[in-house]
Amino acid sequence: MTQRSSSRPPFAWVEKDFGEDVLPGKRRLAAALQGICRHLVVTTPEGVTPARPTQAQAAKYLHVSETTLLRYLKGERVPPEKGAARIYDTACRDAGGGQKLGITREKLLELRERAEQERCANCSRSRDAVHAAGQKLRALRKTHEELKETHEELERSAAEQERELRELRQHAIALKQEVRRLKAAQPTPAREAGPQKFRVAEHPATLLPVPRRQGDRQQSKNEALAARDVGRRAEELLHSGRPDSTLALLRHTAEACAPLEMALLVRLLRTREQAELADNLVHIYARDRTDQDVVRAALLLHEHQATADAEALLRTAAAHPGSALSRGDGSGSTR
Repeated sequence: MTQRSSSRPPFAWVEKDFGEDVLPGKRRLAAALQGICRHLVVTTPEGVTPARPTQAQAAKYLHVSETTLLRYLKGERVPPEKGAARIYDTACRDAGGGQKLGITREKLLELRERAEQERCANCSRSRDAVHAAGQKLRALRKTHEELKETHEELERSAAEQERELRELRQHAIALKQEVRRLKAAQPTPAREAGPQKFRVAEHPATLLPVPRRQGDRQQSKNEALAARDVGRRAEELLHSGRPDSTLALLRHTAEACAPLEMALLVRLLRTREQAELADNLVHIYARDRTDQDVVRAALLLHEHQATADAEALLRTAAAHPGSALSRGDGSGSTR
């Protein structure tokens, strides 16, 4: 049975398909080399001239590697000028003259020169693309570093805010404990004497506001201390930055502030044109504090000519009967 390889025509290996990325100039040069190689009379080192020379034998005959010859014929590589001239001269000698090759030596070298220039232009475009890609990569790296620094700064800021919140919570807990201690230490009014079941049902007595006396040193000292504390809380609110942190600070402030401190803080926020913070503080204080604290704070606001805030405080308290603390222990006021 005849082998498949013997059924193929001689020099069938020169017929190569071109890849889609092979440029036109390289295609023309490779096609010319394919036609020239058909005229080779391949002679092995042993002096044998096979009728059907292989690609490997032809490459050895032309003094190049088989891979190099393959790339020449597929247009993947442009041969040097001496290499192209040697292939032409060898085929011309074997064919008995250049007229049988269908192309002149000068034309082949011209095709090689054009393919070389085409390759250089393509390399130039590739270099430009690589340069642009490098610039983009450097810009991305710079952006990445900037984002990393911003992320680290945000983490540090978040940690600092978390620390401040912990301190505020501890301060609020301490104030609550002090309030409970003071309430427990208050003497039971005489009118509340009687059976325990009646005392439990009654509300804590609300003291009437006492007009301030001119030159009251204790009152002035208390206001000075409250003003300093209010100033610190106002700075914390104004510099808290994030809305969630601001809301948390408002809640802790409403829990910790005495009525006098709350009134002073509202006035200070109004003075600094922080209307939204002042409105939120009034709302949270009225919603979460006892009726007694709300009434005292409203009276103090009214004394300081903050009539609108006093009215808003009372209206909000009326819309939320009983404080959060009262609802928790079951001692809320009945309205």
